[in-house]
Amino acid sequence: MLMVLLLIGLFVPNGHLAFFIALVTYIYIGLIVERRSSVHMMFFLGFSTFIFLPAILNWYYLGVEFSLYFLTTIASLLFIFLTRKTKVKPFYERGAVVYLFISMCFFCLALVVLGEGGLVKGLFAFLIILMSMSFSQNNFRRNSAIFSAFFLVFIAYALFSWSGFGRTVTVGWLLLAGLQFAYSVGFHINKYVFGLIPGLAATLFSSRDLLKLKFNSFEAALYDSAYAPYRFASSLIEQFEQRGYDFAGFFDQIIFTLFVFVPRDIWPSKPYGFGFEYTVRHLDTYLVDAGHSVASTLIGDHIYYLGYLGVFTSLIIMAVLAVPVNFLYRIKGLNGNGVLLFSASMMVLVWGGMTSFSARVALPSIMFVILFILLRRFLTRKVKFVWEH
Repeated sequence: MLMVLLLIGLFVPNGHLAFFIALVTYIYIGLIVERRSSVHMMFFLGFSTFIFLPAILNWYYLGVEFSLYFLTTIASLLFIFLTRKTKVKPFYERGAVVYLFISMCFFCLALVVLGEGGLVKGLFAFLIILMSMSFSQNNFRRNSAIFSAFFLVFIAYALFSWSGFGRTVTVGWLLLAGLQFAYSVGFHINKYVFGLIPGLAATLFSSRDLLKLKFNSFEAALYDSAYAPYRFASSLIEQFEQRGYDFAGFFDQIIFTLFVFVPRDIWPSKPYGFGFEYTVRHLDTYLVDAGHSVASTLIGDHIYYLGYLGVFTSLIIMAVLAVPVNFLYRIKGLNGNGVLLFSASMMVLVWGGMTSFSARVALPSIMFVILFILLRRFLTRKVKFVWEH
């Protein structure tokens, strides 16, 4: 029935019927999202913030069709289905991990004080993993103290080191940490509230200043980086129809995604991610010189290079991405918390697509591997990579 609705929506992508189908499909996605999966909840948050709400507002104010929304929904459904077994596991006390977590909090605060807060960005995902492993199930007082330590690091970073850019990543850390805390104390989270409130609140962050929040209007917010990428991505099919297929360009994006961790100093000819590549191809020189990058949402880059064929390649990428997500979840000894490494960037995946996701997750992944190897005896005495059935 859902696929029939999506097909109808693709044939009639504008008007009140399309709006009704979009609303029904969004409700359905919310129903199948696993409430106790950080991967699902953070992905749903990204879908709500960068796909659903922008689709509604861009249609209402600017008449943008719902085609991109329906196509993105297809890819999203596959990813949700393939990661459906990443449900959070019960928390249990680990004394050694608590001391390790507190030590790393002090280390991060010291970096901020010394003016090296940029290094903290690569540590946040691992810090969230340690925080989650330090929780004890339904122990509100203990878990509140642990979460407060993380919150102190976050506030110090946000006030003294954060440049104001990368809001999707930065706010995502706090929301993910809060989500894990809620799981640990048995707090029931409404999926739709969790998904919609941050997206609506994004209109307050147009100044990129936590101390100067201001709401102008939803119409004005359409030109903010939370709502504008949907409209931009919706125009990419028209650009494709003018240019045709670019298989070489798409292959470069795959190469960038897989080898993003290789420094450009070592590999000068490494392809650029789609956001900057598009700037180089189509935008003004001063934006290229400034390192400007555009966001294409979950499947926009696929459509830019391959047109509607890009919908099928996006399904392949979603299936490929689900493999490391499930792998991280099944690292024995981390109690399912390894998946938080990717949960922290699920919003980026929906906002900027595969290249933005790989670029944002590369440094945290490297730090995770290094710290996991160095500290594995504190985390678990014996770690095996196993697939659980």
